Amino acid sequence: MAEPVTPVKDVLESLARTLQPVITPRPGGALVDATIEPLPGQVEIAQIVDGAVDMTFITKDVRFAGFKPEAALTPAELGNAITGGQPLGGVTAPSGVNGLLGQLTGSIPMLSKTQVPVQLEVVWSVQDENGNQLADDQWDIAKGVPFDDGGTPKIKGTEIAVAFKPLVDELTTTNPVPAPVRRQLVATVTLKALGKNTDPVALPPVPVLIPTLLVPKLIAAFRHGEFQPKAGDEDGFVFLMVPGHSPLRSADQLKTTLATLQQTLTTLKSFADFAAFLLRIDSLVSGLTASPYVAFAAEDGVPVLNDTTVIQNNLLTNDIELEDEISSMIFIGPPGKVVHWFCEDDFLIENGDFSLKVGPQLFSLIRNLTSANPVSDPAGMVTVHHAPEGGSDTFNDFLSSVKFE
Repeated sequence: MAEPVTPVKDVLESLARTLQPVITPRPGGALVDATIEPLPGQVEIAQIVDGAVDMTFITKDVRFAGFKPEAALTPAELGNAITGGQPLGGVTAPSGVNGLLGQLTGSIPMLSKTQVPVQLEVVWSVQDENGNQLADDQWDIAKGVPFDDGGTPKIKGTEIAVAFKPLVDELTTTNPVPAPVRRQLVATVTLKALGKNTDPVALPPVPVLIPTLLVPKLIAAFRHGEFQPKAGDEDGFVFLMVPGHSPLRSADQLKTTLATLQQTLTTLKSFADFAAFLLRIDSLVSGLTASPYVAFAAEDGVPVLNDTTVIQNNLLTNDIELEDEISSMIFIGPPGKVVHWFCEDDFLIENGDFSLKVGPQLFSLIRNLTSANPVSDPAGMVTVHHAPEGGSDTFNDFLSSVKFE
């Protein structure tokens, strides 16, 4: 192949400067898609090539033996092909007067433009807001090929998806919404064509704004163990309590918030703690949906659970209040949040009390309170301050007041 007018590498480098990374956040903002636009398919290469010339011509005053067009004539063939001169104006040409004939072959340089395929290779680096490599426990590849660049994890692919681990904060009406955390993706491209390639070209960094994951502080207390909606012939209930500074004011609002949270967590399942949290949210939603009775309170504490009737019965059957009816619970919120349960009204400790703390995976739960030392998941989230008294050796069906710490 002839040498291009402009070196292939120069053409490819010029094309590389037209490329740019494009970032598209998915719902929730913690998972983003990234690609290069425009994706080059072909590039035009201009070359100087040899144009072949092969022209045979015969002038006037020459007579041929045949009337059909002649192919290119070699000198040895000329004698047989030519019979003599052609008279001019009807006058017989004198014998021995030669006519004119000619034959031209060769080549001339010509400009040719050709479309040739281009191969694009892209390596992405994941950086923090200062342009430093982001710790690999803060992001994960949802689409693309892992690439180790001398101990620095990167991603290969023209189209990738990256999950960023968000910060977590409480959903409130009192605190301003935290500013998004800035991350950035840097694409380094290499173009190849006709056996030539560019040096790696780093495109300008593209910022990625990761919103903080806002989680409501919520205690969901169930009448029956294992969050069951029914035990034998007894209907269950769920008691939902959020703090007074929460924007949630009804069970329906809470369901909408939990559905949005589920959607966001689905994009973060590659992180173990968010995957575990999603499973607990699923359990909470299932228990809430299945429960035939729901009570809701937006309070920092309820000093007398007996004041809240959950199941209204007829005149011949006692109504069911919250007091002495709780057997299991799920607590969600930012890590370290605490809810405190008491076996006496008005947050008194005479008959026993314990606290439950949200674990590092944004939840903690007690599947069954049938113990003086309830077991939590994850383990170690329960602190028994005073053992249950008054003839009871269990906290099951023995709680009278509750408050957030």
